[in-house]
Amino acid sequence: MGAGKSTVLAKLTELGYTCVAEPAREVLAEQRKIGGNGVPEKDPQLFIDLMLEKTIAQYEKYCGSDAVVIFDRAMPDLTGYADLLGVNNGKYINASGKYLFNQNVFMFNGWCEIYVNDDERKMSYELAEKFGIDVKNIYTDSGYTIHDVPNVSVDERVKFIVDKLSEFTSC
Repeated sequence: MGAGKSTVLAKLTELGYTCVAEPAREVLAEQRKIGGNGVPEKDPQLFIDLMLEKTIAQYEKYCGSDAVVIFDRAMPDLTGYADLLGVNNGKYINASGKYLFNQNVFMFNGWCEIYVNDDERKMSYELAEKFGIDVKNIYTDSGYTIHDVPNVSVDERVKFIVDKLSEFTSC
């Protein structure tokens, strides 16, 4: 959503954490490269279904890992995308109930000062912020525990996450 997640995830990867990329950016890049229809402006249902396939594959790849794995996005995000794009969200809600990620979610809230559009991120800041709020509500309604990452420097954000992770994994 243009809130600094990618930068923070890159730093966490440098520290040795396994970080799993956001499926939306992968799908958009792949579909635009081949002139495919799986982009929101052509076929929103196909776009979200392609993200669903990637999210399931990511989940299955890392499910049961002994290491800490940080996902950029998880199944409840797909419900948010469906709502945003006017697609029936039923199968994404069902998938969220089947593919349960860790209950602790680090939420990167909108940050206008760093929001930038690019080849994959085309929505306005206002729409992205609304999407972020909607997704946060979906996670909360689904029983996840939200940990709001403060809008501070990258290093401070990384420290916040690492400190929280140590709380989750300590005895």
